[in-house]
Amino acid sequence: MYGLFYSAIDIAFILQDLKLGCREESKVLDSIWENEKSLLSEQYRDNKRKFLLDIYQWSHYILDKDAIDKELVAIQRDLKHSDRTLQLEQLSGYFSDFDIFFKSCRIKILYGSKSYVKIKLRTLLERYGYKRRSSLIVQYIKHCLTFYNLQVAVRGGDICDIETVGIDEMLMFRVIS
Repeated sequence: MYGLFYSAIDIAFILQDLKLGCREESKVLDSIWENEKSLLSEQYRDNKRKFLLDIYQWSHYILDKDAIDKELVAIQRDLKHSDRTLQLEQLSGYFSDFDIFFKSCRIKILYGSKSYVKIKLRTLLERYGYKRRSSLIVQYIKHCLTFYNLQVAVRGGDICDIETVGIDEMLMFRVIS
Protein backbone atom coordinates (compact mmCIF):
# COMPACT_ATOMS: atom_id res chain seq x y z
CA MET A 1 0.00 0.00 0.00
CA TYR A 2 2.96 2.33 0.63
CA GLY A 3 3.62 2.48 -3.12
CA LEU A 4 0.15 3.86 -3.75
CA PHE A 5 0.91 7.18 -2.05
CA TYR A 6 2.27 9.98 -4.25
CA SER A 7 6.05 10.23 -4.20
CA ALA A 8 8.02 13.23 -5.45
CA ILE A 9 9.15 11.36 -8.55
CA ASP A 10 5.55 10.35 -9.34
CA ILE A 11 4.42 13.95 -9.27
CA ALA A 12 7.47 15.09 -11.24
CA PHE A 13 6.62 12.62 -14.03
CA ILE A 14 2.96 13.57 -14.02
CA LEU A 15 3.77 17.29 -14.17
CA GLN A 16 6.19 16.63 -17.01
CA ASP A 17 3.37 14.89 -18.88
CA LEU A 18 0.95 17.79 -18.27
CA LYS A 19 3.39 20.23 -19.97
CA LEU A 20 2.40 23.23 -17.85
CA GLY A 21 4.00 26.64 -17.64
CA CYS A 22 5.72 27.70 -14.41
CA ARG A 23 2.70 29.49 -12.94
CA GLU A 24 0.27 26.72 -13.79
CA GLU A 25 2.66 24.12 -12.40
CA SER A 26 3.01 26.10 -9.19
CA LYS A 27 -0.80 26.32 -8.85
CA VAL A 28 -1.14 22.58 -9.42
CA LEU A 29 1.52 21.82 -6.81
CA ASP A 30 -0.23 24.11 -4.30
CA SER A 31 -3.54 22.40 -5.05
CA ILE A 32 -2.02 18.95 -4.64
CA TRP A 33 -0.47 20.04 -1.35
CA GLU A 34 -3.78 21.43 -0.08
CA ASN A 35 -6.21 18.85 -1.45
CA GLU A 36 -4.27 15.59 -1.79
CA LYS A 37 -2.25 15.64 1.42
CA SER A 38 -3.74 12.34 2.60
CA LEU A 39 -2.43 10.70 -0.59
CA LEU A 40 1.12 12.07 -0.25
CA SER A 41 3.93 9.88 1.04
CA GLU A 42 4.14 10.32 4.78
CA GLN A 43 7.46 12.18 4.61
CA TYR A 44 5.77 15.07 2.75
CA ARG A 45 2.50 15.50 4.64
CA ASP A 46 3.90 17.97 7.15
CA ASN A 47 6.73 19.47 5.12
CA LYS A 48 5.73 21.45 2.04
CA ARG A 49 9.29 22.66 1.51
CA LYS A 50 10.66 19.10 1.27
CA PHE A 51 7.72 18.15 -0.95
CA LEU A 52 8.46 20.94 -3.44
CA LEU A 53 12.26 20.59 -3.35
CA ASP A 54 12.11 16.85 -3.97
CA ILE A 55 9.69 17.31 -6.88
CA TYR A 56 11.94 19.94 -8.45
CA GLN A 57 15.00 17.75 -7.91
CA TRP A 58 13.32 14.88 -9.77
CA SER A 59 12.03 17.25 -12.45
CA HIS A 60 15.58 18.41 -13.16
CA TYR A 61 16.76 14.82 -13.24
CA ILE A 62 14.03 13.83 -15.70
CA LEU A 63 14.83 16.77 -17.99
CA ASP A 64 18.56 16.11 -18.06
CA LYS A 65 18.79 12.39 -17.22
CA ASP A 66 21.53 11.55 -19.75
CA ALA A 67 23.90 14.28 -18.55
CA ILE A 68 23.29 13.49 -14.89
CA ASP A 69 23.83 9.76 -15.45
CA LYS A 70 27.20 10.54 -17.09
CA GLU A 71 28.20 12.44 -13.96
CA LEU A 72 26.89 9.78 -11.57
CA VAL A 73 30.32 8.78 -10.23
CA ALA A 74 31.22 12.39 -9.42
CA ILE A 75 27.82 12.95 -7.81
CA GLN A 76 28.24 9.88 -5.60
CA ARG A 77 31.73 11.02 -4.57
CA ASP A 78 30.44 14.50 -3.68
CA LEU A 79 27.55 13.07 -1.69
CA LYS A 80 29.88 10.76 0.22
CA HIS A 81 31.75 13.81 1.58
CA SER A 82 28.50 15.31 2.84
CA ASP A 83 27.34 12.08 4.58
CA ARG A 84 24.50 11.62 2.10
CA THR A 85 23.78 8.74 -0.23
CA LEU A 86 22.12 8.29 -3.56
CA GLN A 87 19.96 5.22 -4.04
CA LEU A 88 20.73 4.02 -7.55
CA GLU A 89 17.48 2.08 -7.85
CA GLN A 90 15.69 5.43 -7.79
CA LEU A 91 17.42 6.42 -11.01
CA SER A 92 16.37 3.43 -13.08
CA GLY A 93 13.08 1.70 -13.55
CA TYR A 94 11.32 4.77 -12.23
CA PHE A 95 8.27 4.32 -14.44
CA SER A 96 7.73 0.62 -13.92
CA ASP A 97 5.13 0.76 -11.18
CA PHE A 98 1.65 -0.04 -12.47
CA ASP A 99 0.01 2.37 -10.02
CA ILE A 100 1.62 5.43 -11.66
CA PHE A 101 -1.13 5.29 -14.27
CA PHE A 102 -3.83 5.68 -11.64
CA LYS A 103 -1.94 8.43 -9.80
CA SER A 104 -1.59 10.23 -13.10
CA CYS A 105 -5.29 9.81 -13.89
CA ARG A 106 -6.35 11.38 -10.63
CA ILE A 107 -4.00 14.36 -10.90
CA LYS A 108 -4.72 14.96 -14.61
CA ILE A 109 -8.47 14.88 -14.03
CA LEU A 110 -8.47 17.03 -10.89
CA TYR A 111 -5.81 19.55 -11.93
CA GLY A 112 -5.49 19.22 -15.70
CA SER A 113 -7.80 20.32 -18.47
CA LYS A 114 -9.74 17.06 -19.01
CA SER A 115 -12.54 15.50 -17.01
CA TYR A 116 -11.49 11.93 -17.86
CA VAL A 117 -8.57 9.82 -19.07
CA LYS A 118 -9.18 7.19 -21.72
CA ILE A 119 -7.15 4.16 -22.74
CA LYS A 120 -7.80 0.67 -24.09
CA LEU A 121 -7.38 -2.05 -21.48
CA ARG A 122 -4.95 -3.91 -23.75
CA THR A 123 -2.81 -0.78 -24.12
CA LEU A 124 -2.78 -0.21 -20.36
CA LEU A 125 -1.67 -3.77 -19.70
CA GLU A 126 0.98 -3.71 -22.44
CA ARG A 127 2.38 -0.40 -21.20
CA TYR A 128 3.37 -2.12 -17.98
CA GLY A 129 4.55 -5.40 -19.50
CA TYR A 130 1.40 -7.53 -19.21
CA LYS A 131 -0.14 -9.44 -22.10
CA ARG A 132 -3.37 -10.51 -20.43
CA ARG A 133 -5.26 -9.74 -17.30
CA SER A 134 -4.86 -12.18 -14.49
CA SER A 135 -6.96 -12.23 -11.35
CA LEU A 136 -4.05 -10.63 -9.45
CA ILE A 137 -3.82 -7.75 -11.93
CA VAL A 138 -7.59 -7.24 -11.83
CA GLN A 139 -7.52 -7.27 -8.03
CA TYR A 140 -4.69 -4.71 -8.00
CA ILE A 141 -6.47 -2.46 -10.53
CA LYS A 142 -9.63 -2.57 -8.42
CA HIS A 143 -7.58 -1.69 -5.34
CA CYS A 144 -6.07 1.31 -7.18
CA LEU A 145 -9.50 2.43 -8.39
CA THR A 146 -10.79 2.40 -4.81
CA PHE A 147 -7.67 4.03 -3.36
CA TYR A 148 -7.67 6.91 -5.88
CA ASN A 149 -11.47 7.20 -5.91
CA LEU A 150 -11.68 6.47 -9.64
CA GLN A 151 -14.52 5.05 -11.66
CA VAL A 152 -14.14 3.25 -14.98
CA ALA A 153 -16.69 3.32 -17.78
CA VAL A 154 -16.88 2.31 -21.42
CA ARG A 155 -17.82 4.60 -24.29
CA GLY A 156 -21.25 6.01 -23.71
CA GLY A 157 -20.61 6.43 -19.99
CA ASP A 158 -21.80 3.01 -18.83
CA ILE A 159 -19.96 1.96 -15.69
CA CYS A 160 -18.10 -1.29 -16.23
CA ASP A 161 -16.27 -3.94 -14.29
CA ILE A 162 -12.59 -4.17 -15.16
CA GLU A 163 -12.83 -7.93 -14.68
CA THR A 164 -15.44 -8.54 -17.38
CA VAL A 165 -14.96 -5.69 -19.86
CA GLY A 166 -13.50 -6.61 -23.26
CA ILE A 167 -9.72 -6.35 -23.52
CA ASP A 168 -9.98 -4.08 -26.59
CA GLU A 169 -12.66 -1.87 -25.05
CA MET A 170 -11.89 1.85 -24.69
CA LEU A 171 -12.02 2.66 -20.97
CA MET A 172 -12.69 6.08 -19.50
CA PHE A 173 -11.48 6.84 -15.99
CA ARG A 174 -13.13 9.59 -13.94
CA VAL A 175 -12.73 10.77 -10.37
CA ILE A 176 -15.80 10.03 -8.26
CA SER A 177 -17.06 13.23 -6.59
